[in-house]
Amino acid sequence: MLESIEIADARYMGRSQSFKIELNPWLNAIIGGRGTGKSTIIEFLRIALQRGDDLPEDLKAEFAKYGQVYEDREDSGLLTDNATIRAIYRKNGSRFRVQWNPAGDIEPIEQEVDGEWCRAEGDIRQRFPVRIYSQKQIFQLAKTPLALLRVVDEAPEVDHHSWIERWKQEEGGFLSLCAKAREIEAGLAEEPRLRGELDDVKRTLAIFEQAIHADVLKTFQKRSRQKREVEAWEEGWTGAGEQLREVAAAIVPDLLDTTTFDPDSAVDTELHEHAAKVHDGLDEIRNAVETLASQADEVLAEWRKSRDESSWKQSVDAAAQTYQEWRENLGREGAGDPAAYGELVQRRQAIEQRLKELEERKKQVEELKKQAKACMQRLVAIRRELTESRRKFLNDVLSENPYVLIQVIPYGARETVEADFRRLLQREEKGFDKDIGSPGGEGLLGELYRNSNGTEDIEQNLANIKEKVRKITLGQYEAETVRDQRFATHLGKLPPEAFDRLDLWFPEDSLEVQYSTTGDGKRFQSIQKGSPGQKTAALLAFLLSYGEEPLILDQPEDDLDNRLIYDLIVTQLREVKRNRQIIVVTHNANIVVNGDAELVVALAARGGETQKECEGSLQESLVRQTICTVMEGGSKAFEQRYRRIALEGCLV
Repeated sequence: MLESIEIADARYMGRSQSFKIELNPWLNAIIGGRGTGKSTIIEFLRIALQRGDDLPEDLKAEFAKYGQVYEDREDSGLLTDNATIRAIYRKNGSRFRVQWNPAGDIEPIEQEVDGEWCRAEGDIRQRFPVRIYSQKQIFQLAKTPLALLRVVDEAPEVDHHSWIERWKQEEGGFLSLCAKAREIEAGLAEEPRLRGELDDVKRTLAIFEQAIHADVLKTFQKRSRQKREVEAWEEGWTGAGEQLREVAAAIVPDLLDTTTFDPDSAVDTELHEHAAKVHDGLDEIRNAVETLASQADEVLAEWRKSRDESSWKQSVDAAAQTYQEWRENLGREGAGDPAAYGELVQRRQAIEQRLKELEERKKQVEELKKQAKACMQRLVAIRRELTESRRKFLNDVLSENPYVLIQVIPYGARETVEADFRRLLQREEKGFDKDIGSPGGEGLLGELYRNSNGTEDIEQNLANIKEKVRKITLGQYEAETVRDQRFATHLGKLPPEAFDRLDLWFPEDSLEVQYSTTGDGKRFQSIQKGSPGQKTAALLAFLLSYGEEPLILDQPEDDLDNRLIYDLIVTQLREVKRNRQIIVVTHNANIVVNGDAELVVALAARGGETQKECEGSLQESLVRQTICTVMEGGSKAFEQRYRRIALEGCLV
């Protein structure tokens, strides 16, 4: 909960002395006439708690003045150079001071330790959750489903932050696999050239071989290949003895440091004896491993002796000697250049070895692509999980809400699809309209939602679009597929990484918000058809229906009629304040009185700055008198409260 808000040296607040409000854990109402600074307090709090980014773009320009230092009387800024905004936030039994000033030279987070404020680390938004909504902000959320989607994603039940981490980890793996596969594929480009060269070498060798003894050559070639295979096999295990010795050297740790143990303590001595046994046991293992290393050396020596004395070794040496004698005879007889023949044999062997390596690299590429495909399948599953988390959260929160119904439309954010697609194709400015198209129109994007009856259909359409883009890039398309040839040229110039990013793209979900025209959970219709009051009511019903963090509302009753104020806001406030702190700025007495506010702070403007007129509970006569004087429907609200508490209680 927020324990207090303090503002010093703002333009119209905290000039003569620091302005401070001590808050109640339940329902706090800030009241006062127009221009008394009620909303300013909320916007200053938004700055300190770093909630400016929560505002829709349309409201950020207006919000900017609250964080600006004014330079002259015509300037709209609401701060001075020495302004300070502080909020005390109580969390898990500890008190934190979150603070901000224009110069940025004070610690943003401090924690109280033994009565002193000490520097603390962390992200303010993450460590000190709070929700702040003005009436204009709520109205904008009703008009902009994607902005409302961000609110949904902040819910712990959706846990969008953890989802992003999982997505980025899998995304990084996918991009890495694709890049590695391309790197290996680049080296495969020489395969056709090598195969052509190998054919030429073989034909030349065939001419030589017609003039020589075929058996001599075949035997030499056979034994040479065997020798290379044996040498490669032997190289793979001849270091076994040294490897075992390295393992043995690393097995035994240093003796336990006894400087921190008491030699006269039986408990410490017992532990030291156990540690000594461990050391001795590991030392025995080391000796056994060193013995194995010696045995490995013996195996190697025995192998080399057996190999060198074998009939096979004699055959290899005999084949090499016979081949050498044959080459010398070939030279004397003028049948060809023996040196050239030897070079051709070596070149053939080198090419064959290189082609063998390329085959291995092709297998690596296939495996990497297989892994990338599996990675993409996991990404699709993770993306579906996000939609399902959003859907489940909204269903759970609004299952019994009679005012609002919100449904998740998978991949339904049509308004952002074209911009996202163009950004990925690095064509953010207009152009290629007929080829790129738009959802529901022509071009590539025209296929996205075509004949789709659900999530899987859209995913398949999206996969088809991505495949078409790749075919256009590679020139593997029919003429009528591309309207403007320059589009194909543009795609051909894009780096390969751009298409990996395209593979990762999925349109954002959208929200379909409906409200009950009767307020009883029946006759729902699209919120876009509702009045400003109905739109605000529907979103308020949602915002009040979940969460445990402090909730701050700035004049939520604007655009609402009295029935909606009582049926919606008052009723839910009385229920919600049991589980969370609420701070509400309001002009409507019904919210304060019938919402049973535990703390009422009345503001007034005197001497060019905001002052507290009074503060306290509804039981205090001055508070009640102020409500009746400055608020809309003050006396009537108390009459309704009396009927609700006293008369209805008597009837029961």
